[in-house]
Amino acid sequence: MKNYKNPWILILLIITGVVLGTLIGNALGKTIPLLSYGPEPMGLKNLEVNLNIIYFHVTLLVHINVASLIGLLLAVLIFNRL
Repeated sequence: MKNYKNPWILILLIITGVVLGTLIGNALGKTIPLLSYGPEPMGLKNLEVNLNIIYFHVTLLVHINVASLIGLLLAVLIFNRL
């Protein structure tokens, strides 16, 4: 039989792993500085769209650290074990 895996489960696991990894990295960053190491936040800063009727002002930043990458890897490993 073919082993079919739902891609939505992978996306949910990846988001959960990255969020939990970031939270753990921020919480334990004072004790273990390696976990909170990472680059400056990346993403869209001050994206403005003016359509004369609707005006959007969006900022979307992602802060990635070592703990969030570990969470991402664990999420992919868990998905492969399912």
